[in-house]
Amino acid sequence: METALLFILLLLCNFVNTEDLSASLAAGGKFNVSWSFSETTPDSEIVFTISAHTEGWVGLGFSPNGAMTGADLIVAWIDSEGTSHLMDMHATGNWLPLVDSSQDVSLVSALEVNGVTSVTFKRKINTCDDEDAVIMTSTTRLIYAFGDTDPTNNVLSPLNYHGATNRGVKSVYLLDTASKIPDESLPDDLQYFDLNVTDYHVPAADTTYHCSFHDPPQLDTKHHILSIEPLITKGNEALVHHMVFYACWGVDKEHLRNNNKTEGICATPEMPEFESSCFNVEYAWAIGGSKFYWPAHTGVPIGGNDSSSPDYYMLQMHYDNPQLLDTWVDSSGLRVTYTSNLREKDAGTIQVGTVDGLIVPPKPENFEYISICHTSCTEQWMPDDGVTVFGYLLHAHLLGAKIKLDWYSKDGCQSEVLAEDNFYDFNYQENRLLPVPKKLLPGETLKVTCTYTDSSRDRFTYGGEPSTDEMCLVFLNYYPKQQISTCGSYTSININQTDPLYQRWGFNTSSNVEDNIELLEEVANWSKEDTLVLQRSYYETDHYSFCTKVSFHINYPNVLVPISPQSYPDPPVSQGNSCLQDAPNNGAKSTASSYLVYSVVGLFSLVYNLS
Repeated sequence: METALLFILLLLCNFVNTEDLSASLAAGGKFNVSWSFSETTPDSEIVFTISAHTEGWVGLGFSPNGAMTGADLIVAWIDSEGTSHLMDMHATGNWLPLVDSSQDVSLVSALEVNGVTSVTFKRKINTCDDEDAVIMTSTTRLIYAFGDTDPTNNVLSPLNYHGATNRGVKSVYLLDTASKIPDESLPDDLQYFDLNVTDYHVPAADTTYHCSFHDPPQLDTKHHILSIEPLITKGNEALVHHMVFYACWGVDKEHLRNNNKTEGICATPEMPEFESSCFNVEYAWAIGGSKFYWPAHTGVPIGGNDSSSPDYYMLQMHYDNPQLLDTWVDSSGLRVTYTSNLREKDAGTIQVGTVDGLIVPPKPENFEYISICHTSCTEQWMPDDGVTVFGYLLHAHLLGAKIKLDWYSKDGCQSEVLAEDNFYDFNYQENRLLPVPKKLLPGETLKVTCTYTDSSRDRFTYGGEPSTDEMCLVFLNYYPKQQISTCGSYTSININQTDPLYQRWGFNTSSNVEDNIELLEEVANWSKEDTLVLQRSYYETDHYSFCTKVSFHINYPNVLVPISPQSYPDPPVSQGNSCLQDAPNNGAKSTASSYLVYSVVGLFSLVYNLS
């Protein structure tokens, strides 16, 4: 069970009345699933329909990591006499699943027509059965399988094995309360423009950041952007890692054209000197994402003759090419749809979190890093009546296992989880809407916590642009739009005599950050105890707050912010469902809190004296 599961579910208790959501799990439409729900309280029901090209059995599973082991499975078939069968099962390994002691699914309908088997069933979001998965607001790995024949004597056996091809996995966001707005419901004056590269020959490098400048449409009056969708060159789905759509001010268009500096490798001499004026994020898309619609009362402003209208747009493309192929040619980009029918609110995007200062030790297991959008920043850029956050995109790289965004009141007396994904999938990064928009006021604080896990990564990992480096970011959609671009904090390994790193290894307090990193790299046989010390150092050292204004890259004053785990404890978990009260992880502390308890209960000798 997730620590903050119930708290998030209770936030979602509003009536949402979703239309059917759907996903194609197998190529060629061989296995499809759709689902719907009217409420997202733990006791409410969610209805699934699975449809597969087979006259045999069909199976759908909810897996914590995409594997069969530990998955909650539903298996169904229609026998030769037309009788429908539905079984609630669970897998303990890559072998025949076991029948649950409690059958917590109900058959709604089943049909077999023209070689296609369709089964509709329902279950509660939380069945209170340890052998079942809880449907959560995190990413869910749906696994599927189907067989060519029905189970003999209606008993599933090894003879019904699905084989190597009739199975698969796909990440989805099941409890999606965002409105899936059909284009026909939008204004009839819709126009669009594309931001894309053209036949770009991607370098044979592990990571390439390519930037291109684009003229905005010439609009004499203000318009609103309503939706943005990815345009990915067919076959390049794994190549294009993310795209960021930036607005630029102070751009000399003639200089751009005369010097042919309209595209190239970002942050290099190929780019003009005013590339740094393009840092206001209008929209961010990442691998796995789909078309995004702004809520009906919001839109991103574009056009008009006032100073708020950008001079130019810049598209940043991140190409992920780990095989160093020299054959990639790409024309991907974004399609931006807009209207002259203005909406009530101008929407903006702010980047919360950091890349700088991030160090993850070898073989991390639930290693946490935090970044704070501190009161010293929010009280500078927020209007007196605050802003309303309505959407978000969570972003980390390959080591990312969990990402969480917490809110803290100005006086520190209140806190809550705004968004989290405890099963983060690097290949499925979708823009999502908050089920309940959140009002933020000046002086309030946001904390991003990223958790990294990878037992096979046997080296240090640092914050950086390549997918093999790491990030810890949340892109927040909000209104009304303000002159702010980024907000967060970072740590650096500046050693003093009270730091756990100094006490563990006797680092030189006068050494610089680079020297200290080199000393860490030289630690032989890095152990779990070493990771413990590094984690404690992160949570006991000071953080540097940063706050970047939109216009011409003006920074608000940076403040040295003293951060400790006690300063921003994890928000409390509400206990509203009796079946969760005895859950194994109920009330569990975060990894960092566990580290602190570990030290307090008498293991200082382990932390400080092991050599």
